[in-house]
Amino acid sequence: MSEVEKLKIEDALLEKGVYIGPTVGVSMLPMLKNRRDTIVVRPKTEKLKRLDVALYKRGDAYILHRVLAPTDTGYIIRGDNCYSDENVPEEAVIGVLTEFFRKGKHIFCTDEKYVAYANKRLKTYKTRRFFVLIKYKIRRFCAKIFRFFFPRKQK
Repeated sequence: MSEVEKLKIEDALLEKGVYIGPTVGVSMLPMLKNRRDTIVVRPKTEKLKRLDVALYKRGDAYILHRVLAPTDTGYIIRGDNCYSDENVPEEAVIGVLTEFFRKGKHIFCTDEKYVAYANKRLKTYKTRRFFVLIKYKIRRFCAKIFRFFFPRKQK
């Protein structure tokens, strides 16, 4: 392997038994902030449970989302800041989040406060989704009014 070639996450999990790295993206907000927080992922050794945070691959992309429910063939998964569920096959999951560093604070995924946060995120999903939909409808309505009063000039 050349010096510039990056080690894949699954290779790090296989060789070292752990992957420690930054997060990228907004799907797990407010728990994990883009490029600020550091995650610790370990290989999946058993079937994941509700509230576990799974690391899986979709194409070449690595995705870190919360398990809503295990199924016979995999998991129903959603990011904390997402509003649609995904069915992820068991073989796509390569690791599980065990701990993370947020603003310099070390947080274990077995901590009571963390588990309470995860439960709260799932329980408030319908309410949060309702308000997000309202916000988007208001935005679209305002955009239509703006275009009515300020139409684009024809070339």
